[in-house]
Amino acid sequence: MIKRLCIVIGIIQISFLSMLKAQVVENTSLGLLPWPASFVVGEGNFTFTEKTVIAIEDKAVRTVVEDFVELFSKASGFAPRIKAGSKKGDVCIRKDDTLPAEHYLLEVNSEKVIIKASEVKGVFYALQTIRQLLPPEIEGGGGGQVAWMIPVVTIADEPRLGYRGLMVDVARYFIAKEHLLRIIDCMGMLKLNKLHLHLTDDNGWRLEIKQYPLLTQIGSKTVQRAGLNFPERRNARQGEPLMEGGFYTQEDIREIVAYAASRQREVIPEIAMPRHSNAALAAYPMLACPIVDKYIGAVPGLGGNLTQIAYCVGNEDVFTFLQNIVDEVLALFPSPYIHLGGDAVHDTPWQNCPLCKERMRKEDVDGEKGLFGYFMRRMDSYVRSKGRKVMGWEEVMDANLSRGAVVFDWHGYGHGAVKAGKHGHDFIVTPTGKMYLNGYQGPQWHEPVLSFGVTNTLKNVYDYEPIERYWTMSMRSHLLGVQASLWTEFCEKPEDVDFLLFPRLAAVAEIAWTSPTEKRWDRFLMTLDDYQERWRIKGIQPSLSMYNVGHEVTPNFGGLKVSLNCIRPDVEIRYTVDGTEPNRYASLYRRPWIVKKTQVIK
Repeated sequence: MIKRLCIVIGIIQISFLSMLKAQVVENTSLGLLPWPASFVVGEGNFTFTEKTVIAIEDKAVRTVVEDFVELFSKASGFAPRIKAGSKKGDVCIRKDDTLPAEHYLLEVNSEKVIIKASEVKGVFYALQTIRQLLPPEIEGGGGGQVAWMIPVVTIADEPRLGYRGLMVDVARYFIAKEHLLRIIDCMGMLKLNKLHLHLTDDNGWRLEIKQYPLLTQIGSKTVQRAGLNFPERRNARQGEPLMEGGFYTQEDIREIVAYAASRQREVIPEIAMPRHSNAALAAYPMLACPIVDKYIGAVPGLGGNLTQIAYCVGNEDVFTFLQNIVDEVLALFPSPYIHLGGDAVHDTPWQNCPLCKERMRKEDVDGEKGLFGYFMRRMDSYVRSKGRKVMGWEEVMDANLSRGAVVFDWHGYGHGAVKAGKHGHDFIVTPTGKMYLNGYQGPQWHEPVLSFGVTNTLKNVYDYEPIERYWTMSMRSHLLGVQASLWTEFCEKPEDVDFLLFPRLAAVAEIAWTSPTEKRWDRFLMTLDDYQERWRIKGIQPSLSMYNVGHEVTPNFGGLKVSLNCIRPDVEIRYTVDGTEPNRYASLYRRPWIVKKTQVIK
């Protein structure tokens, strides 16, 4: 006899979970993300009022203090007064040159707050800690009834890793400037310090380049394939109407960079090359190999073999074009780095192109790999001549770039990092299975945003340890840090971006900032429950996938073994087998059970 089993599982509402929190032994009332290096909680509180005076010795910190004060202006209607060049105040910010750049000391008693740091960065992080200690209404939902208090506490804090990054793909799905600024602000609260913008790809060119206006006039547009998911969208045919996809003007970029800098964020631009260049070649098709005889347009989806087309390495005009673009990009972004992509170079037309064959002969290089190495080394040399450094995906290791080039390990779980470290390159880890944020966050039937089938839960991200035990000390010395990477091929609206980023970005922050010996999953969840109200006040609805219930059904001696699960250890799972809707009085799941007849489980 065939046994049937139907399981209907719904999302557990967060409103019921306040009763279900597990008890954590250590103090969790601080509500800080990421968790600080060390702290001691005292008794009492310090209260901010309209009479509060913030004294700053170093005028260099004034901007970050003004941004902090502005939070009060918007949320409460009053603003603490800033007193420059003074040591006397209710909040005293003091320069301490004995502390490293991003370290800070925060001492709070009922009468006074003292911040000590050697640089603006340290002061900024201390103020972000105070921001998190304040009620969530400081994010804009305040009013006359809110007591603007923080607890008496002493905190000594420092980051674990120097590079604490987020890559946002604005090429496949364009993210409006205002939305990007909000992401930058949220990064600041979490003490993430690098924003890597993936500005160009096969699907769109998102940066105004004055010398080449067609890049945005044509390259930012593609055909509309309404109702179809990313893999299903067929390529444009010549003459089809194109839809505006969006791009940043140079003035937009200056605003984004300045906003990030005021919040101690560095913005790193990526201009993909020599592949992932369909949008650029749609605008300037003469830069593709002359043997390409098909229409080139920015692709609306996967693109098929159209995405094999790349810049022609044998065409000297290509290098003039890219160098001119680099010049404009470097003028907009003060970061010491520019990311040049360098991934997925295979099956290009190069080996059959007469210009590329001539380049191989002149430069004494062989085949596709040889041309790729020539191309990337030449661009690396040009960037270095401008006083900057190149970043690239791990495939650039095949190009033998200069030692100053930084490698992003993304395949698997660290093999590219090993290769980079052994060759003396600094590297950043962003492994697909752990730090890519475009995967499902839980059981797929609950998820509103599609994926290519990969699942990367909040716990999966949180449990990632970037430093492998087998790494030598030399290898470890080349690790700059970690980066989460958000690819946006399945994003259709701003809410999809928020859903994929939050709350997993908080787990990334704890990986990058907090010592692994101080990480605690249960504590993190409790802190996160309180913290998420801040995102909601800012207009962000974080994913609730961490509350979703999954199931597993396996054969078991003539029956079916049913297991239910949730990544949160503090969630009660209740179910019914009689077709009724489960509620808090339904059967409590404690362990797997065997089903031996047709049954519907809800």
